[in-house]
Amino acid sequence: MASRLAACEACRRAKLACDHQQPVCSRCRKSKGVCIYRTTPFKRKRERPRYISIHSPESTSLSPRRNPYPNPGYLGSSSHAAIFKHITADAEHGAGHTAGPEGTGSQWIGDNHLILQGADALRHLLTRYSLSAMKELVMFWLAKGANLALAEPFVAQCAESVSQLFASHDEDWHLVYARRLLQNSALPLRFNASSDLCAFSAQFLDHRCRWETLGVFFAAASRATIDIPFFPLLYTTEEEQYTLKRLSTKLSDFALEISLSLDCLNDLQLILQYENFIVHSYVDGDQSYHSWRKLGDVISSTFALGYHENLEAKPGIPRFLVELRKTAFARIYSADKNIAIFLGRPPRMNKRFCHFQIPSCQTSVQPTPIAGSDWDPEAKAGYRSDTRWSALCASLKEEIWELLQDKQDHACAERASAIQRKADEQWQALPVHFRLETSLKQCGQSPFERDFLAHVRLNHLHVLFLLRLLLLNNLTEPDIPIIETAGQMLALVVEAILLRDQLTNSGTGLIWKVAYYGLPAAGIILLALLKQHSHAAHGISRTKTLQDLNVFVAEVQIGTIVKPGDPNYALLSKATATIQRFLDSFHSDVVAAPDPGHDDGNEDWAALLSQDLWDFEAGFWQSLADHPSLLVVDPPLPGV
Repeated sequence: MASRLAACEACRRAKLACDHQQPVCSRCRKSKGVCIYRTTPFKRKRERPRYISIHSPESTSLSPRRNPYPNPGYLGSSSHAAIFKHITADAEHGAGHTAGPEGTGSQWIGDNHLILQGADALRHLLTRYSLSAMKELVMFWLAKGANLALAEPFVAQCAESVSQLFASHDEDWHLVYARRLLQNSALPLRFNASSDLCAFSAQFLDHRCRWETLGVFFAAASRATIDIPFFPLLYTTEEEQYTLKRLSTKLSDFALEISLSLDCLNDLQLILQYENFIVHSYVDGDQSYHSWRKLGDVISSTFALGYHENLEAKPGIPRFLVELRKTAFARIYSADKNIAIFLGRPPRMNKRFCHFQIPSCQTSVQPTPIAGSDWDPEAKAGYRSDTRWSALCASLKEEIWELLQDKQDHACAERASAIQRKADEQWQALPVHFRLETSLKQCGQSPFERDFLAHVRLNHLHVLFLLRLLLLNNLTEPDIPIIETAGQMLALVVEAILLRDQLTNSGTGLIWKVAYYGLPAAGIILLALLKQHSHAAHGISRTKTLQDLNVFVAEVQIGTIVKPGDPNYALLSKATATIQRFLDSFHSDVVAAPDPGHDDGNEDWAALLSQDLWDFEAGFWQSLADHPSLLVVDPPLPGV
């Protein structure tokens, strides 16, 4: 007599006939749902506590046994593998997947404690919010032109798949789904030289959804919640918006940590790691140690996957995946340089130990690589173009950083001139329609393109700014070139602030533009005005500069850019308080013309000012606030 076959959970709950196909029955394949077969379908279910201990037998059933051997990842020329590969021909993994050792995927498990926490967080969020409404939020965000910069090709598909995933909500549904997601995450992502993006992404969509798929979706949901202040289907108040943002970020965190606990790195994990880091830079702030550590983890994964090596030289990798990996390398490399400069810390990715590579600027599915910094004249504004330009600028910033360490070298000026020439050549090599040479408000492009042009220009000006900052003999005595550059940076940042409702994030948010470009520019201008150089007026228009500073301060103080409780509020409020004190002193005529024979304590103050030329964080602004000209009583009331 034929043995009795159990229906999958989806067919059983719907009371429909199941054809018992495994791993996915026909109905679930058609509906793109999760198809799960119970291990003991005909065994009577026993009553058990509402909360399961992580040490209980039920919790250990989430996953099979752990594989005892760690995944070594990329092993370079100094490793034992480089020697033994000359002895055995199968020392390296095949090019057809990017997970753990062949045949061991089903044996790998994650951290059960993490899985249970992730399942509980998932239950908490989905019993409080509608998943279809969250998908609508993400799709609305995408329709505005925004996206996740690295996960861009997959976000809409991940949102669609996740929204169809969780059909049942009985007592242990979250544990059932957590197990299936884990099993899928342990499978390698396979490809060959003829694979395309559609076939690759099908391995983690619909009934093949993984924890990484959820992570990408909730990272997008978190970013959408940040960018869209009002979405009645989910939130109408700041408190409701904040709650959803934190829950989405928490789910993205759990999805990432569970995936990493499997110890089988792959492309999708690296993408999720990068996007999760970006989310935390928004949620925790650009100065947060949590964000700094997450960036370090992303860099570690990049090296472990070997993406710092020449990706063109690796055989059997389809063109779309080469471009995706180049994009990942370029964005992570750029983030390392920019965050290191912003925080005044050493960068962690050095070109000397990497094969510097950037994605193609062409938009075709099978692009023909363009060497170096050359551009397709028809290139379009987009995240890939932003990635290319940011990486090219970051490369020059690394050279300037290295030059800072060798500032006493007699060849310093010559090397600086060479960097200046490279910066000019890179700017001229840009397509003409990428070079912003008018005011931002005169641009008639879309909100995304307008933001893109502003960031391209700011990045170029920042390279020039750092180079001229390097050549200063004394930070308290800025010269004409750096004053002119700082004036242009500040004017563009202020214009972006005023036009913020007409901009769509093209790779960097407004807060980052204000903190990373605007604050250093404002700091140099204040130093110039405090020093009262006779030639300062030739570098910038004093009236225009004071106007920009007033707008800068006003927009921060009234809370249109950042509000109390926001992660970057402390940094911006400290800086704007110092700028406001200067403006108050200036308008009350307390800042007097300099006396060549008397410095009024400027020398003592200059000794207190941070001598780290790259430090424009709170410490710089605190030192600047101690300038003798700003140590004044409150200005008189108008008309007194």
